[in-house]
Amino acid sequence: MKYWAILCVGVWILGCQSSESEKEKGNTYQLNTTIHYAEKFKVDSNQVVVTKPWPGAVKPKKYAVNSVPERIIVTSTTHLPYLELLNLVDRLVGFPNTQYINSKQIRKHVESGAITDLGPDGNLNIELVLSLRPDAVFAFDMGSESTSLDKLAEAGIPVIYNADYLETSALGRAEWIKFFGAFFHKENEADSIFNQIATVYDSLKTLTSEVDQRPRILSGVLYGDIWYLPGGQNWASGFFQDAGADYLWANDPTSGWLELSFESVFDKARNADFWIGTSTFNTKEELKGQDARYEDFKAFEEHQVYNYSKRLNAYGSYDFFESGYARPDLVLADMIKILHPELLPNYTTYYYERLP
Repeated sequence: MKYWAILCVGVWILGCQSSESEKEKGNTYQLNTTIHYAEKFKVDSNQVVVTKPWPGAVKPKKYAVNSVPERIIVTSTTHLPYLELLNLVDRLVGFPNTQYINSKQIRKHVESGAITDLGPDGNLNIELVLSLRPDAVFAFDMGSESTSLDKLAEAGIPVIYNADYLETSALGRAEWIKFFGAFFHKENEADSIFNQIATVYDSLKTLTSEVDQRPRILSGVLYGDIWYLPGGQNWASGFFQDAGADYLWANDPTSGWLELSFESVFDKARNADFWIGTSTFNTKEELKGQDARYEDFKAFEEHQVYNYSKRLNAYGSYDFFESGYARPDLVLADMIKILHPELLPNYTTYYYERLP
């Protein structure tokens, strides 16, 4: 089946290697890449422009890319797969909360001492960061003033803001590999890897474009008295639609997360066919232990509850939140396998599994 062959190519990308190429005009490096899906950054001749570096930001951040950083720090697990795909792991010298790292290759660097644990994210050990002499720190800011990042900038360490988490489409998030490709002069490699991912994603989406039955989908769980679930324009809800499902909140205009009462969710989704995404609850018994009312959902009764728990490290960290953003093709394939298994008969899910 041709789509199985395409997926094999997609999984191969995880281990691909790349080589640097230089395009110099005098002392100014000229970028050669085009952004198609991402909306929060762009490339402009010899600089990268992050148009919205954090929620509520008024001004963009502009970064020249003339020199390639040799020693870097990143502050989010979502940054790590791009380094791995572009063969840049040896540039990484520090990361906060290294226990959350899932990548086997990067964990080896942590265990060997090549990557230093910098303490809790949002409260970086400044002295330790400075001692590592990084050429750049790739960071994210949720909108609150970051004292740690300000101190680093004051000390002369370039802080580069990455806003991949503000993208609302799966391919928009994945295209941030080109962001890292630009800084390390690896645009050709980044373009090639992303184009393969996008091709597989679009091929899978085509598979479900004319399905006769579109299962109804419920997602999320309660936190206290509030049920959090993806808004209709959220990154996650896009997968449901592309996988040939009817997400019950698809018409909601929210790009973030909805905060609803149990009663409103139950009223709308009691008879949903599938429940996909249960946070840190990895068994039905754990779900029921939090709230016995979960048992009354049709999806719970019929054993159609799934979570992204298949790739979980010893510290309880989900690889879905590390590599999943960079590999939407694998996430979509998982969704299709769950909802329309006949379309991918030879595929085995990568991130998702049915809750026992």
